[in-house]
Amino acid sequence: MTLAPRTTLGALALATLAGPALAQTTLNLANEYQATTFAAVADEFFIDRVAELTEGSVTINYYPGGSLGFKSIDHFDAVTDGAIDIADTYIGQLSGIDPVFSMPSLPFLTTSKDEALKLETVLRPAYDEIFAKADQVYLFTLPWPPSGIWTNEALTGAADLAEMKVRVPDVTAMQAFKAAGANPLQVSWADIVPQLSTNALDAVISSAEGGTNISLGDFLPQYTALDYVIPVNVVHMNAMALENLTEEEQAAIRQAAAETSDFIWGKLEERLASTYDDLAELGVKVDRDVSPEVMETLKASSGTAMQDWLEKSGDQGQALLDAYRAAE
Repeated sequence: MTLAPRTTLGALALATLAGPALAQTTLNLANEYQATTFAAVADEFFIDRVAELTEGSVTINYYPGGSLGFKSIDHFDAVTDGAIDIADTYIGQLSGIDPVFSMPSLPFLTTSKDEALKLETVLRPAYDEIFAKADQVYLFTLPWPPSGIWTNEALTGAADLAEMKVRVPDVTAMQAFKAAGANPLQVSWADIVPQLSTNALDAVISSAEGGTNISLGDFLPQYTALDYVIPVNVVHMNAMALENLTEEEQAAIRQAAAETSDFIWGKLEERLASTYDDLAELGVKVDRDVSPEVMETLKASSGTAMQDWLEKSGDQGQALLDAYRAAE
């Protein structure tokens, strides 16, 4: 008659003692881009490393493709408010928060992995400060393969840019392509295919890799590798969500972020090479020998974007630009 109650009490006691060791925290990570993108590769690596380093005490649920209802332009406020714990955000969509966020998107400023990494090193203190003021923590930056343009026909000269209704991802690209004679429209990633379906666009600025993920080749079968910028996303976290973790778990988050940065930047060239193979299989024509006239026009027009950015960013912008150009 007494055996069952003692067993039950013993089990309850063991469960109580084990409670703290079994404590778990579940976070969410949002990304506007699809689960097949290069950004998602980084996100999943980060999520796995957090789980491993915390031995399962921190779990991150992944919401790609805007499935939480937020686009990149919404992420900054959503993370501050705690609606999203962690966000993977295209940095060009944060230009309205601070001009610093436009710097990685300046045309022809960073056209190689080494240049993009050098710029990230220069910008990290500014990122830390801006995110901290918004009750957030900057974790890491991840790259996209270099940007090009998807069109119906090959670009043979500057005249092909005239009046072209081209989707651009950010303000700096809008300024550069407008100065080149095109009619640029800033369109979020989620809205590209609907815009193409209604013939609202003639062309799309995107990496080759990004275009394969939403089947741009079905609408625009020509890809020209302009390689005028290496776009980046930033991964940022609600500060309270981080502070609510144990010191060991916070350290694990930061370690996972550093490891993810190393991992994803190391995969950039490999991803680009495989993407060109994918495009060939999809029947997309790839032009890697871009018309010199097109390139000269875009390089000349990019000066407009740089001048506007320096005016908006002031002394800080000039100091960052000088630091980047002086860095080894």
